[in-house]
Amino acid sequence: MSWLCVSLLLSTLETTIVSTALVSITNELNGFAQRDWIVTSYLLTYTGFLTIYAKFSDIFGRKCLILLALLLFILFSILSGLSDSVLTLIILRAFQGLGGSGIYSMVMVITPQVVPRRELSKYMAIISSVFALASILGPLLGGAITHHSKDWRWVFYLNGPVGAVAMLLLIIFLPATAADTAMFMLIRKRVHNHAWHRVDFIGAFLLLSASVLLVFVLEEAGARFAWDSAAMISSLVCACICWILFPLWEHYVDRPQSTQEPVFLIRLLKDRMISGMMLYAFFTGFPFMVVIVNLPQRFQAINAVSPLLAGVYLMPLLLCSPLASGLSGYLVSNLKIPPFYLIVAGSILQLVGVCLLGSLPSVPLHLEKQQFGYEVIMGLGFGIGLSTILIMTPLVVEDKDMAVTMGALTQIRVLGGTLGLAICSSIFNNHVSSKLRNIIDPVELSKISDSASNINSLREPQRNQIRVTFADAYSLQMHVVAAFSGLVFLVSFLMWERHPRKVEDRNLE
Repeated sequence: MSWLCVSLLLSTLETTIVSTALVSITNELNGFAQRDWIVTSYLLTYTGFLTIYAKFSDIFGRKCLILLALLLFILFSILSGLSDSVLTLIILRAFQGLGGSGIYSMVMVITPQVVPRRELSKYMAIISSVFALASILGPLLGGAITHHSKDWRWVFYLNGPVGAVAMLLLIIFLPATAADTAMFMLIRKRVHNHAWHRVDFIGAFLLLSASVLLVFVLEEAGARFAWDSAAMISSLVCACICWILFPLWEHYVDRPQSTQEPVFLIRLLKDRMISGMMLYAFFTGFPFMVVIVNLPQRFQAINAVSPLLAGVYLMPLLLCSPLASGLSGYLVSNLKIPPFYLIVAGSILQLVGVCLLGSLPSVPLHLEKQQFGYEVIMGLGFGIGLSTILIMTPLVVEDKDMAVTMGALTQIRVLGGTLGLAICSSIFNNHVSSKLRNIIDPVELSKISDSASNINSLREPQRNQIRVTFADAYSLQMHVVAAFSGLVFLVSFLMWERHPRKVEDRNLE
């Protein structure tokens, strides 16, 4: 179990470790305007394959898939470190996300099968803490590596040796399932038609295409392409078609006579509790990822601090999140508090913290001390909400549907974060480009789009105006994030019951 957690830590680190290194990466590779794609490209494949991995593990075995995922993750981490352009890095990060997705998905699927049911809530809290720990270490490691080594490439290289050790130990100690044994035989025989006939390739393609196209539109519309351009309209239309076709196809594949196994079981959404959990995870993923990635950028762009200090300033949020996850597990398991009450409490704390953070004044080089308190409130809200959703899953889902549901919950949360980054990136770029045209000439604007460090080459009045413009753009982002946090609070009541479920109810079955 420990090396499953290490593998999970590596994959989740990559969602945040670049947050404090983005400015340094894009300064060297000349691509500040494309900085969010370095995060988003990883999250796109990370999001798009979570449910696919979960379903494929039913066919090809858990151990086989987590080892394959680790291999892909290690290989493309090293290649990402060797990148010599922003475009190359973005492409390699997408393949790295493919491996990271499999690690995350398989840990969520394997854990309920290898731990005693009575201790499942405790281990789910541990997994939530690992995710929160990655959120803590990510910005700090990214900042420390960039600040001390002056070489951002080690942000990616460090996955090589640690991932290789984790892979070796999982080969030795992780038990193989019957599907794993069959898969090993498949490798020997080099063909196994029965297994491949069970794969829902069309469903997997529709799900991935829908996610990628939608994020592409939200990321690029108004920035590189106009909203009414042919590229944006066609991409949006194709995304909508894929989102419509996906549930229809999955419903068709789920019929009794079908030999294929659907990537996602649409029938699960008929359950009000499961639908509520999915929506809660989606709307929480939006503010969580936006705050984790964009707040360190704000510290560097507005307050002119180093990458390392930007990571340190994020610590109140990042420390409180795992503490809240552990507290959630204790309250649910030991004090027998129904998870529903904690879910509502987490949504309230999240909403309050985000609204307060959005109220920060746009004063360049000035750090408001109270924002650290706002981070504490947000961290408690994120930690309680995300961990309790995972703890609640075994209470409402049957064992046979656990793998797909865990994968779907994780996928929809990361999808929410990916869409959040894309939307907020579009808001930031549109606001900044429209305002800066009145402050600096097109040549200077182009230089800042390539590297934020070029702000320092301008005259002081211009520097201050640019920083105020950046601060206003970040505040606009937080207003959008606050709206989604409000939706988190509303959808939490979809999980209300006259007699809320407790963990002990599942243990007694």
